[in-house]
Amino acid sequence: MLAAIKVSDLFQVVWVSLLSGVVVTAAFSFVVLATGRSAEARRAGRTGSASAYAGLALVALAVFLAVVVYGVHVLLTKS
Repeated sequence: MLAAIKVSDLFQVVWVSLLSGVVVTAAFSFVVLATGRSAEARRAGRTGSASAYAGLALVALAVFLAVVVYGVHVLLTKS
């Protein structure tokens, strides 16, 4: 028995997976970038810049974790 596949559902899967892949990758990249810059600024004695970059790293980490948790939630509740 063949299953009918709606083309609109297929396109939705494609664009959502591309968007989520870009968002997750970008958020984690900002975590790594801001953490590195914070450490570099701390070593150079620039405490203001180090604190700003650490704050940015925490925000990016929160976004990353929120997207991952939401994705897992969608996967577990999808019927």
